[in-house]
Parts: sequence; C-alpha cells; structure tokens
Amino acid sequence: MNKRKDTTIFALSTPTGKSALALIRISGKNAIKILKKISLNTHLENRVATLNTLVTQKNEKIDKSISTIFKSPNSYTGEDMVELSVHGSAAIISKLIKTLNQFDTLRIAEPGEFTRRAFENNKLDLTQVEAISDLINSETEAQRKQALNHLSGLFSDRIKLWEKRILKILSSVEAVIDFSDEDLPENLIKDTKEQIENIYREIDLFLSDNEVGEKIRNGFIIAIVGKPNVGKSSFLNLIAKREIAIVTEEPGTTRDAIELFTNFKGLPVRFFDTAGIRKSENKAELLGVKKTHEILEFSDINLIFLESKKCTTDFKSLKNKIFVQSKIDINKKIKSESEICYISSLKKTGIDELFNKIYKDVSLNIKTEEINVSRERHRAVLKNTTKHLKESLNIKNIDLFAEDIRMSLNEISKIYGKKDVEDVLDIIFSDFCIGK
Repeated sequence: MNKRKDTTIFALSTPTGKSALALIRISGKNAIKILKKISLNTHLENRVATLNTLVTQKNEKIDKSISTIFKSPNSYTGEDMVELSVHGSAAIISKLIKTLNQFDTLRIAEPGEFTRRAFENNKLDLTQVEAISDLINSETEAQRKQALNHLSGLFSDRIKLWEKRILKILSSVEAVIDFSDEDLPENLIKDTKEQIENIYREIDLFLSDNEVGEKIRNGFIIAIVGKPNVGKSSFLNLIAKREIAIVTEEPGTTRDAIELFTNFKGLPVRFFDTAGIRKSENKAELLGVKKTHEILEFSDINLIFLESKKCTTDFKSLKNKIFVQSKIDINKKIKSESEICYISSLKKTGIDELFNKIYKDVSLNIKTEEINVSRERHRAVLKNTTKHLKESLNIKNIDLFAEDIRMSLNEISKIYGKKDVEDVLDIIFSDFCIGK
C-alpha cells in the first residue's frame, strides 16, 4: 500500500462497462481545487449535490455531472473529498479519467486506499474496515446483516467496554506499585480478583458460540455422505441446477470432494459431494474416501444417503446427522420412517421437506441480530486476552501481576486499534476494489 498520505487520489468507484451512471471519487487536500479547475459551475456548497458541467483543462466539455464536495473532516476518508456522478458510458469515463490524470498533484488510488485513509484518519476502526470488506463480499442475507452489525460499531463497542475495565484494573495496580513490597497488598487482591474473573468469564462466554459468526462469513459446511451409487451426486446437481458432478450407474465415479457454495434460504452453505465410502483397491478412490472422512471432522451437518434403513447403524458416530433415502421414484417398496427423509432428485419429490430440515438444523444457533465473532483473528486475540487475565491471578509479585494485566490490555486493543496492524491491513485491502 502506498504511504504517500499527502497526495490526492482518485478512482472510478462503480464497475467498469456501460451503465446509467458512474461514480468517480477524489480525496485529498487538492480534491476541491482540482474539481473547480474542471467545472463550469464553481459555486459548489459543502455536502450539496449540484448540477455541474465538467470540462477538460482546455475547456472541452466532458459531461454534465452531479458534483458533491465533502470538506474535511466530515467525509468518508476524513479528508477533503469529491464525488462526481456522470453518465456511465465508456467514452465519458475514459475522458474524465484522462483529464484527471493530467494533474501532477493527483494519482489513481490503490485498492482500498479510500477506506485505508478513513482508518488512518480515525473515521473507522479496524473491525469496521473488516466489516466493509465483508459487506462488499456478502452473498447472502445472513452475511449482509452480520457485516452491517459490525460496521455499525456494535462489536468494537463491546470490546472497548472490556478494554476500559481492564485499563481501570491496571491503573489501580500501578497506582500502588511504588508503595508496596514484593507481595500484592491484600486489599488489591480482594478488589481486583473478582473483577478479573468477571471479565474473562464474560469473554469466555462470548466465545462459546460454536463459531457461528465465522460460519456465517465463510459458509456452513454440509457433507453429502454415503456408499457409492446412493444418489449423492444427483442431489448436488439438483441444488446446483446444473451438472457439476458425474452421475452414472457405475459406482465410485466421485473420487474427490466436489464443493458447491450456495445461498441457501439466506444462509451461506457449502455442500460437499464426497466419495462413496467403501473398501477399494483403487488408489484414487481410496484417497477420495480418506478426504471424505476429513470433511466429516469439521462439517456442520452430515446428509447420510442410505442404501437401506439398516445402514443407519453404520454412521452412529457421526454428529449432526440427517438420514436420506434417495431414488424413491425407482424403489417403490420403501417403507416410510420418521427418522429418514425420502426423496427423488429426478422427480424432486421430498426435496422441500429435506431443505426445510436442513435449514432448521443449520439456523438453530443463528441470531443475526446478536454480536458475533466473525473472524479467526478476533477469536485468537480474545483467547490471548483471557489467557493473560487468568495467568495474572496466580501471580503474587505486584510487578509481574501488572505485566500480565498490561499484556491482556495490549492484546484486546489489537482487535480494533492501530498497533501492529500493517500485515492485517494488507490482507484486508487485497480484497478491496480500487474505488473503495
């Protein structure tokens, strides 16, 4: 990421290609000066969208625009900022960008640089920057709601409350360091121990969420499991609405796990069609079966496709099971059992009932209105925070006690703060588009 904060940047913030409108952003100390140099209407008011004709430096008309200026610090980036809404033709966009490129004090923004400047100018904290990335990349309603929740600052507000309480404890401890011997004063132990225990227990409870936030962000994993030729691949093709898995009468055609990401009733779900579980001497098939067992270790739901009802005992050890008997269009002798979902992928029989069962099981612990840990980075930081808090309770030396409290404070501030975040920012902004 370019660190020239004193430069003014610009970028097209809408997708390239023909459209009704296109938006170009300019941010930096020269943004408003440059706009006035390419405007016929120079009477632009702060935060007022104004009809304005844009021209080249040679006074050649480019297009009519809705021009809006945002003076620092009340802008997205915290700098002087301009937004130009023009007609979305390739010719107009190209002409305007060429005109802007001719200014020595202006350069094209790098990916995510507008948001990075917002972070550096304290308009957003780190969790909100991450939330913007998640919001841009959201594909389901659950992902959208969770990202907006974080963008609103609710997540970082909760973290800041814990941080404030830890800071208060540290201040009390440091206040008596110069007036104590090697052992902690008894009154300090009494006053702080309960506070520390309350904080780490609250954080532990917050983390005991079955990682639902990360699953909303990355997708719930549903494994389609069973022996060869029981209808697994046909079911995956039905969900995909296209043939992504080979279906033949010959068993063992699926040698590797086939993944399908889908918006499943507003939830992000990753279906895995796995290799049929059976004994085989074929090395490729054996590797496929091995991978099947690996997927079963971290799947959220296992759809067990059965040959017959008696096969349910073959999968006793699996968690979160839904038993499925497929191909009922060709097997008319099947006797209905309440614990088994009977379907035909070909005739689409029983599919709605199975989908409803899957949705009910997946969404059991989801409450999108609540604050969730959405990234492994957050979870790791909070775990380290509680680790230092718990360790502090076993220390008698006041200086070492204070150091553990200080380390917990340093850890928790990493979630939303600016300390040691360069690598994190580079990862986040690698997924951003240039105009954001």
